Amino acid sequence: MGTKDFNQFDLLICRWRLRQVRRHVSPGDAILDFGCGHQAFFLRSVQGLVSRGVGIDYDAVDAKPAPNLEVLGFHFKDRLPFADGTFDKIVLLAVIEHIPFDQRAVLLGEFRRVLRAGGQVILTTPTPASRPLLEFLAFRLKVISAPEIADHKHYYSRADLEALALEHGFTCSDYQKFQFGLNSLAAFTKPA
Repeated sequence: MGTKDFNQFDLLICRWRLRQVRRHVSPGDAILDFGCGHQAFFLRSVQGLVSRGVGIDYDAVDAKPAPNLEVLGFHFKDRLPFADGTFDKIVLLAVIEHIPFDQRAVLLGEFRRVLRAGGQVILTTPTPASRPLLEFLAFRLKVISAPEIADHKHYYSRADLEALALEHGFTCSDYQKFQFGLNSLAAFTKPA
């Protein structure tokens, strides 16, 4: 399921997420957007702020939308195609809930590898409170993407995210809810 299947309501929710995450981007950051979608909305929104932005997604086509931005069609299996310590930030916008449990350890291990010391994984994910509403909007009213919602593997609580960070050698240095408590943002920081 890629963002090309989003309708206008999906895009409104997506843009709200982007605003939350942009606050965590510092001037000059090198950023990896994991699951960027074929449009790479987030990277385009921070293009003037970052030194380098790379987006990867199985649904993307290789492109260079700006001199400091690159989009790669890439399907993660067990290794990211980057050197150790390449990025300051890795963002996952509404992605972690689609990752099967048995793939999380390898993925988060790779994030630790390609992050610089003190770097952060910034992620957004629907909260457990959002599940009934998202399923109603997707399956009954059909105003958001049903395939996107059907693909959710888990709805993460704050405790789930803090445990996930700790289990993989990060600290959950920030957690906040937005969209009326239906969505959350977490920052996993790699030790310096």
